[in-house]
Amino acid sequence: MAAFDGSLARHLDFGEVEGTTRAPGLRTRLRLAAAAVLRGPDKYRVLEHRRRQAQIRARRLLDLLESE
Repeated sequence: MAAFDGSLARHLDFGEVEGTTRAPGLRTRLRLAAAAVLRGPDKYRVLEHRRRQAQIRARRLLDLLESE
């Protein structure tokens, strides 16, 4: 297993950036995607499925990190 340095953050270097350019008329603020509203009798079934899928993805990621 690789040595763990205690930090999950990594430094990314994209080189020198003189300034930012943007086309006129573009919005500068970020917009969030509209949240899907869950309603009806299947609401909790859908939420449980999402939770289980997230757990599976997290376990697989942890297994990959431990195997390095």
